[in-house]
Amino acid sequence: MEAHTNITKIDRCSGLSEKEFYNTYVKNSLPVVITDRGDWTTLEKFTPVYFKSNYNHLNRTIDGKTYPLSEIIDLCKSSTPENKAPYPNIYNVDRDFPEYPDDIPKMLYGKSNRLHSRLLPNFIAKRTNQQELFFGGKGCSFPTLHIDYLGVHTQLTQIIGEKDFILYPPNQTPYLYPDKIRSTQSPVNIINPDYDRFPLFKNAVAIKTTLQPGETLFIPAGWWHTTYIHNFNLTYAIDHVNSFNWNFFMDETYIAAKKSHPKLAWTIKVYKVIMGKVFNLKESLLN
Repeated sequence: MEAHTNITKIDRCSGLSEKEFYNTYVKNSLPVVITDRGDWTTLEKFTPVYFKSNYNHLNRTIDGKTYPLSEIIDLCKSSTPENKAPYPNIYNVDRDFPEYPDDIPKMLYGKSNRLHSRLLPNFIAKRTNQQELFFGGKGCSFPTLHIDYLGVHTQLTQIIGEKDFILYPPNQTPYLYPDKIRSTQSPVNIINPDYDRFPLFKNAVAIKTTLQPGETLFIPAGWWHTTYIHNFNLTYAIDHVNSFNWNFFMDETYIAAKKSHPKLAWTIKVYKVIMGKVFNLKESLLN
């Protein structure tokens, strides 16, 4: 699994089959931008006007202040690097826009996503934010360099605006000083690093790509990443678990269950082994 060690840029591809995507990128833990343009940019329900007209009842509290969605959108539209909009503004599609799933274009390479399988118990699947919408504005960036929770893969589709993604492969983890409590987060400010506190960060080499509307970025499990936004922005994100990260995902789920439901946690270990084989068989038929 060292295929990512020496890469200096992220591939941009179109027309990949499910098998090519899995064998080239998932198995080798490599990110990729899929440039096949989806139908996102022509959908009325994914416009600022539609969101403001129909979902102003949704509120978000950021840094202690609560904002209705229409205000979030206006602040993101007027955002500048000197006067940034509050961020991140994350909305759960299933909870906040329950009628949207049927309107969302089919995600690329999503057939093997075990999080959406009826065979995965809801108490396991619901531990991840499976579908999210991110609103942002010029100058905003994700507050921490991080790895996605529970070792999931992530696919991010840009709907409106441009967004920079800054990634670091797993083998650079020693340079990123993972938090001792929240091991999936780094305290390093990559824009203005404190080399006195984090001298090894000088050895870290970022890989950057810019996502355009309609493009999808696949970030493999275990890759560190953060973002920077150039203009008014809307991004769709979905978590993904398949045979590559199944064991890690289930092991993390087991650890959490052991703390809250110790008498039932053993069932997760049994389920991981038995259903892992079932899922593997189902996915082999897709290739």
